[in-house]
Amino acid sequence: MNPLDDNSVRTALKDSDYGRVIRMIENGAFNEAAILTPAYSRVIDDILGEQDARLAAGTSLAVCIIRTTKLLEDVANRDDLDEDVKKLAVLHLQKRIRQFALHLLPLGFVDIANRAVKNVEGSDNEEPRPIRPLRRKTAIIDRTRTASCRRCGREGHQFRKCPDYVCCICDELGPDHLSIYCPRLNGRIVLQEFRDDEKFFEALIDWEHNHKTLADLELRYPAELSPVPETPASFTPSTSLTPLPPTPTMEDPR
Repeated sequence: MNPLDDNSVRTALKDSDYGRVIRMIENGAFNEAAILTPAYSRVIDDILGEQDARLAAGTSLAVCIIRTTKLLEDVANRDDLDEDVKKLAVLHLQKRIRQFALHLLPLGFVDIANRAVKNVEGSDNEEPRPIRPLRRKTAIIDRTRTASCRRCGREGHQFRKCPDYVCCICDELGPDHLSIYCPRLNGRIVLQEFRDDEKFFEALIDWEHNHKTLADLELRYPAELSPVPETPASFTPSTSLTPLPPTPTMEDPR
Protein backbone atom coordinates (compact mmCIF):
# COMPACT_ATOMS: atom_id res chain seq x y z
CA MET A 1 0.00 0.00 0.00
CA ASN A 2 1.31 3.44 -0.88
CA PRO A 3 2.02 5.44 2.32
CA LEU A 4 1.02 8.61 0.49
CA ASP A 5 -2.58 7.39 0.39
CA ASP A 6 -3.00 7.86 4.14
CA ASN A 7 -1.12 11.15 4.35
CA SER A 8 -2.38 12.68 1.11
CA VAL A 9 -3.95 16.10 1.33
CA ARG A 10 -7.70 16.05 0.85
CA THR A 11 -9.37 19.02 -0.78
CA ALA A 12 -13.04 19.78 -0.52
CA LEU A 13 -14.96 19.99 -3.75
CA LYS A 14 -15.86 23.63 -3.11
CA ASP A 15 -12.16 24.48 -2.72
CA SER A 16 -11.04 22.63 -5.87
CA ASP A 17 -10.96 23.64 -9.54
CA TYR A 18 -14.24 21.85 -10.21
CA GLY A 19 -16.11 25.12 -10.64
CA ARG A 20 -13.53 26.40 -13.12
CA VAL A 21 -13.80 23.18 -15.13
CA ILE A 22 -17.59 23.51 -15.26
CA ARG A 23 -17.29 27.12 -16.41
CA MET A 24 -14.86 26.07 -19.15
CA ILE A 25 -17.32 23.43 -20.37
CA GLU A 26 -20.17 25.93 -20.37
CA ASN A 27 -18.07 28.53 -22.17
CA GLY A 28 -17.06 25.92 -24.75
CA ALA A 29 -20.68 25.09 -25.50
CA PHE A 30 -21.53 28.79 -25.68
CA ASN A 31 -18.58 29.48 -28.05
CA GLU A 32 -19.49 26.57 -30.31
CA ALA A 33 -23.10 27.72 -30.60
CA ALA A 34 -21.98 31.25 -31.47
CA ILE A 35 -19.47 30.03 -34.09
CA LEU A 36 -22.04 27.77 -35.76
CA THR A 37 -24.75 30.45 -35.85
CA PRO A 38 -24.37 32.30 -39.21
CA ALA A 39 -25.29 35.76 -37.91
CA TYR A 40 -22.83 35.59 -35.00
CA SER A 41 -20.19 33.84 -37.09
CA ARG A 42 -19.93 36.74 -39.53
CA VAL A 43 -19.49 39.21 -36.69
CA ILE A 44 -16.80 36.97 -35.15
CA ASP A 45 -14.89 37.06 -38.45
CA ASP A 46 -15.14 40.86 -38.54
CA ILE A 47 -13.84 41.17 -34.98
CA LEU A 48 -10.92 38.81 -35.63
CA GLY A 49 -10.09 40.70 -38.82
CA GLU A 50 -9.46 43.86 -36.79
CA GLN A 51 -7.15 42.19 -34.26
CA ASP A 52 -3.41 41.62 -34.39
CA ALA A 53 -2.61 38.95 -36.98
CA ARG A 54 -0.13 37.23 -34.66
CA LEU A 55 -2.90 36.59 -32.14
CA ALA A 56 -5.97 36.30 -34.36
CA ALA A 57 -4.52 33.90 -36.96
CA GLY A 58 -4.53 30.88 -34.66
CA THR A 59 -8.00 31.72 -33.36
CA SER A 60 -9.32 32.09 -36.90
CA LEU A 61 -7.93 28.67 -37.86
CA ALA A 62 -9.55 27.10 -34.79
CA VAL A 63 -12.88 28.66 -35.77
CA CYS A 64 -12.50 27.25 -39.31
CA ILE A 65 -11.81 23.79 -37.88
CA ILE A 66 -15.01 23.93 -35.80
CA ARG A 67 -17.08 25.00 -38.80
CA THR A 68 -15.59 22.35 -41.09
CA THR A 69 -16.14 19.66 -38.46
CA LYS A 70 -19.82 20.61 -38.36
CA LEU A 71 -19.99 20.34 -42.18
CA LEU A 72 -18.36 16.92 -41.93
CA GLU A 73 -21.00 15.79 -39.44
CA ASP A 74 -23.80 17.08 -41.67
CA VAL A 75 -22.46 15.21 -44.71
CA ALA A 76 -21.95 11.99 -42.75
CA ASN A 77 -25.56 12.11 -41.49
CA ARG A 78 -27.16 12.70 -44.88
CA ASP A 79 -29.10 9.73 -46.22
CA ASP A 80 -29.87 11.16 -49.67
CA LEU A 81 -26.28 10.88 -50.98
CA ASP A 82 -24.71 7.91 -52.69
CA GLU A 83 -21.92 6.22 -50.80
CA ASP A 84 -19.31 7.27 -53.39
CA VAL A 85 -20.51 10.87 -53.29
CA LYS A 86 -20.53 10.90 -49.48
CA LYS A 87 -17.04 9.39 -49.38
CA LEU A 88 -15.69 12.09 -51.72
CA ALA A 89 -17.23 14.87 -49.63
CA VAL A 90 -15.96 13.38 -46.35
CA LEU A 91 -12.41 12.99 -47.71
CA HIS A 92 -12.43 16.59 -48.93
CA LEU A 93 -13.56 17.94 -45.55
CA GLN A 94 -11.09 15.75 -43.67
CA LYS A 95 -8.28 17.08 -45.84
CA ARG A 96 -9.40 20.65 -45.15
CA ILE A 97 -9.38 20.04 -41.38
CA ARG A 98 -5.90 18.51 -41.60
CA GLN A 99 -4.59 21.54 -43.51
CA PHE A 100 -6.04 23.91 -40.91
CA ALA A 101 -4.46 21.90 -38.10
CA LEU A 102 -1.06 21.86 -39.84
CA HIS A 103 -1.09 25.66 -40.04
CA LEU A 104 -1.60 25.78 -36.26
CA LEU A 105 1.80 24.15 -35.70
CA PRO A 106 4.55 26.61 -34.74
CA LEU A 107 7.21 27.46 -37.30
CA GLY A 108 9.83 25.68 -35.21
CA PHE A 109 7.99 22.35 -35.39
CA VAL A 110 9.99 21.44 -38.51
CA ASP A 111 13.06 21.17 -36.26
CA ILE A 112 11.24 18.65 -34.07
CA ALA A 113 10.20 16.66 -37.14
CA ASN A 114 13.78 16.66 -38.47
CA ARG A 115 15.12 15.44 -35.12
CA ALA A 116 12.56 12.63 -35.07
CA VAL A 117 13.50 11.55 -38.60
CA LYS A 118 17.23 11.62 -37.79
CA ASN A 119 16.70 9.58 -34.62
CA VAL A 120 14.77 6.92 -36.53
CA GLU A 121 17.27 6.82 -39.41
CA GLY A 122 20.19 6.54 -36.99
CA SER A 123 18.73 3.58 -35.12
CA ASP A 124 18.19 -0.03 -36.14
CA ASN A 125 14.43 0.42 -36.12
CA GLU A 126 12.83 -1.07 -39.22
CA GLU A 127 9.76 1.14 -39.06
CA PRO A 128 8.82 2.71 -42.42
CA ARG A 129 10.40 6.14 -42.71
CA PRO A 130 8.33 9.18 -43.72
CA ILE A 131 8.65 10.48 -47.24
CA ARG A 132 10.95 13.46 -47.07
CA PRO A 133 9.84 16.60 -48.93
CA LEU A 134 11.73 17.94 -51.90
CA ARG A 135 14.69 20.04 -50.90
CA ARG A 136 14.65 23.75 -51.56
CA LYS A 137 17.62 23.43 -53.94
CA THR A 138 15.40 21.73 -56.50
CA ALA A 139 12.94 24.62 -56.40
CA ILE A 140 15.79 27.12 -56.95
CA ILE A 141 16.96 25.20 -60.01
CA ASP A 142 13.43 25.12 -61.38
CA ARG A 143 13.12 28.90 -61.04
CA THR A 144 16.13 29.45 -63.30
CA ARG A 145 14.39 27.76 -66.19
CA THR A 146 12.25 29.56 -68.74
CA ALA A 147 9.10 30.75 -66.97
CA SER A 148 5.94 29.23 -68.38
CA CYS A 149 2.38 29.30 -67.13
CA ARG A 150 1.28 26.06 -65.50
CA ARG A 151 -2.33 26.75 -66.52
CA CYS A 152 -2.13 27.63 -70.23
CA GLY A 153 1.44 26.54 -71.05
CA ARG A 154 2.45 29.85 -72.64
CA GLU A 155 5.62 31.66 -71.61
CA GLY A 156 5.97 35.15 -70.24
CA HIS A 157 3.72 34.93 -67.19
CA GLN A 158 3.02 32.81 -64.13
CA PHE A 159 -0.25 31.03 -63.41
CA ARG A 160 -1.26 33.84 -61.00
CA LYS A 161 -1.12 36.31 -63.93
CA CYS A 162 -2.71 34.02 -66.53
CA PRO A 163 -5.18 36.01 -68.69
CA ASP A 164 -7.19 32.84 -69.39
CA TYR A 165 -7.84 32.12 -65.71
CA VAL A 166 -11.53 31.76 -64.80
CA CYS A 167 -12.63 31.93 -61.16
CA CYS A 168 -14.55 28.79 -60.20
CA ILE A 169 -16.76 30.78 -57.81
CA CYS A 170 -17.84 33.91 -59.71
CA ASP A 171 -16.63 33.03 -63.26
CA GLU A 172 -14.63 36.25 -63.50
CA LEU A 173 -11.99 36.17 -66.24
CA GLY A 174 -8.57 37.69 -65.91
CA PRO A 175 -5.37 37.73 -63.85
CA ASP A 176 -4.95 38.72 -60.21
CA HIS A 177 -8.18 36.97 -59.23
CA LEU A 178 -7.47 33.55 -57.79
CA SER A 179 -10.58 31.69 -56.70
CA ILE A 180 -9.33 31.36 -53.10
CA TYR A 181 -9.38 35.18 -52.85
CA CYS A 182 -12.77 35.64 -54.52
CA PRO A 183 -14.79 38.45 -52.88
CA ARG A 184 -17.74 36.08 -52.61
CA LEU A 185 -15.86 34.15 -49.93
CA ASN A 186 -16.18 37.23 -47.69
CA GLY A 187 -12.59 36.93 -46.51
CA ARG A 188 -12.92 33.27 -45.48
CA ILE A 189 -9.56 31.46 -45.66
CA VAL A 190 -9.93 28.26 -47.69
CA LEU A 191 -6.30 27.72 -48.73
CA GLN A 192 -3.11 29.46 -47.65
CA GLU A 193 -0.22 30.10 -50.01
CA PHE A 194 3.22 28.66 -49.44
CA ARG A 195 6.60 29.30 -51.00
CA ASP A 196 6.79 26.39 -53.42
CA ASP A 197 4.82 27.61 -56.45
CA GLU A 198 4.55 24.13 -57.95
CA LYS A 199 3.02 22.61 -54.82
CA PHE A 200 0.77 25.62 -54.32
CA PHE A 201 -0.52 25.32 -57.89
CA GLU A 202 -1.30 21.63 -57.35
CA ALA A 203 -3.10 22.44 -54.07
CA LEU A 204 -5.04 25.23 -55.82
CA ILE A 205 -6.14 22.94 -58.66
CA ASP A 206 -7.15 20.26 -56.15
CA TRP A 207 -9.22 22.75 -54.12
CA GLU A 208 -10.93 24.15 -57.24
CA HIS A 209 -11.75 20.63 -58.43
CA ASN A 210 -13.25 19.70 -55.06
CA HIS A 211 -15.19 22.98 -54.91
CA LYS A 212 -16.72 22.37 -58.35
CA THR A 213 -17.54 18.77 -57.42
CA LEU A 214 -19.30 19.78 -54.21
CA ALA A 215 -21.19 22.54 -56.05
CA ASP A 216 -22.39 20.02 -58.63
CA LEU A 217 -23.44 17.65 -55.84
CA GLU A 218 -25.52 20.38 -54.22
CA LEU A 219 -27.31 20.97 -57.53
CA ARG A 220 -27.88 17.26 -58.16
CA TYR A 221 -28.86 16.37 -54.60
CA PRO A 222 -30.54 19.40 -53.03
CA ALA A 223 -31.31 18.98 -49.38
CA GLU A 224 -32.71 21.05 -46.60
CA LEU A 225 -30.25 22.95 -44.50
CA SER A 226 -29.35 21.52 -41.14
CA PRO A 227 -31.21 23.14 -38.25
CA VAL A 228 -29.58 26.28 -36.95
CA PRO A 229 -28.08 25.76 -33.50
CA GLU A 230 -30.01 27.25 -30.63
CA THR A 231 -29.21 30.89 -30.08
CA PRO A 232 -26.78 31.07 -27.17
CA ALA A 233 -28.11 32.92 -24.19
CA SER A 234 -25.84 35.40 -22.50
CA PHE A 235 -24.69 34.48 -19.04
CA THR A 236 -26.20 36.60 -16.25
CA PRO A 237 -25.65 36.13 -12.53
CA SER A 238 -28.55 34.58 -10.74
CA THR A 239 -30.52 36.90 -8.48
CA SER A 240 -32.65 35.94 -5.52
CA LEU A 241 -36.36 36.61 -5.95
CA THR A 242 -38.36 37.95 -3.00
CA PRO A 243 -42.01 36.83 -2.79
CA LEU A 244 -44.60 39.49 -3.48
CA PRO A 245 -47.15 40.33 -0.79
CA PRO A 246 -50.56 38.69 -1.30
CA THR A 247 -53.04 40.65 -3.34
CA PRO A 248 -56.10 41.71 -1.35
CA THR A 249 -59.38 40.21 -2.42
CA MET A 250 -63.02 41.18 -1.95
CA GLU A 251 -63.29 38.86 1.03
CA ASP A 252 -60.40 40.42 2.97
CA PRO A 253 -61.39 42.64 5.85
CA ARG A 254 -60.86 46.31 5.35
